[in-house]
Amino acid sequence: MTVNLFPSYQQLPGTLLAIWISGVAYVVMKGWKSRFLIYRLRKDPRGLPIPKWNPITGHLLTLAPYAFRLPTNAHQNYLLAELAKEYPQSDSAFYLDIWPFIMPILLISSPSLAIQACQKYDLEKPKSLTDFFLPFAGSSDHLFTSNGPEWKNLRSIFNPGFSANYLMTQMDHIIEETTEYVSILREHAEGNVMFLLDELLCDFTMDIIGAVTLNSRLHSQRRYNQLASAMRSQVRWHIAAGEFNPFKRFNPIKPLVQWKNGRLMDDYISKELDKRFADRQQSSDTVTRSIIDLVLEEYMSRNPEANKANQMDPAFKKWATVQICLFLFAGHDFTATSLYYTYHLLSQNPDALQRIRAEHDEALPYTNAVIKEAMRLWPAAAGIRTGTTDAVLQDDDGNEYPTEGTAILILHNAIHRNPKYWRPRQFSP
Repeated sequence: MTVNLFPSYQQLPGTLLAIWISGVAYVVMKGWKSRFLIYRLRKDPRGLPIPKWNPITGHLLTLAPYAFRLPTNAHQNYLLAELAKEYPQSDSAFYLDIWPFIMPILLISSPSLAIQACQKYDLEKPKSLTDFFLPFAGSSDHLFTSNGPEWKNLRSIFNPGFSANYLMTQMDHIIEETTEYVSILREHAEGNVMFLLDELLCDFTMDIIGAVTLNSRLHSQRRYNQLASAMRSQVRWHIAAGEFNPFKRFNPIKPLVQWKNGRLMDDYISKELDKRFADRQQSSDTVTRSIIDLVLEEYMSRNPEANKANQMDPAFKKWATVQICLFLFAGHDFTATSLYYTYHLLSQNPDALQRIRAEHDEALPYTNAVIKEAMRLWPAAAGIRTGTTDAVLQDDDGNEYPTEGTAILILHNAIHRNPKYWRPRQFSP
């Protein structure tokens, strides 16, 4: 007997209608769940801090006036920080409902509440964070989204790659890349033509993190490099995921470009893994504390037979590629952002610029302070955790904040400019 698994042409409209109704029902259910949670929190006798709210639009209309204060391409974290400046109790926390972009948020701008969320309750990272890293990782099995014992194990594997001793062994590479970077800056200065510092800094930090992670030079500052080019393209397209503009956020070309970039990055890292694996087979003297060697060391320790094998286990190779790719992404992008705002702040504070130039002929404590202050004023990212029934945060005044059903957004730029702890706008290295 033949079974037809596909609907006939006559059945197709009804099938499509059923799919559409199911989709609409799912969206309505998710929206109702989000709005109802905020409605319930507003009725809480503890008087929880929630800005003016609409049962239909949530807080989307509340945020709209703040959006006009910022450039159109500003990250949404800055939009939330603008609201936090003016909202009562913004020095602690408040709730936001911006569905369909994300589940209800408990927005934290207090160090003590952040410590409770991340350390006291050790709340897990949400699935949305896994989705964020997916274009760079292609998997959820990595350090940046793992929790509990799994995170601790991965952290212990990679800790040696961040030690001061290892970084000192990479000083030759770092000096080479920095010399190249300074040379390019001089060329731009002599040409007296405006250029994008952001792109130059990303190439520079990619070369640095490439040396530290892969123990090899990428040369992306001067010429095309497959890994660096695909990574930068992936970052540009991924930024659109944070767009409120639906045409940019849901661009149909984006998945295709991200797939191609992912293939290019995986291919490059796979070849580097094969090369380092072959080097280790020939001589143990080639081992360093680079991320790629730490990954291979973990593989060899768990699989003694691997020393005799001609190639790596494919499953392990895929896992290793994910870890290395994410270190390259986070290492170069966050570092470039910090340097970019360091230059920005120095350009606006000539006294600090004069001091830092004088110090470069001596020691570097003030330079270190300048970089830390730039990272305070312009942090590269935020933290996020998933609330639970048992996790009820408490601020310095004893006010309680239930977290069940919320994404806890630890807004670093709001914490770092909280007037309760800092002079928020002053650059004070």
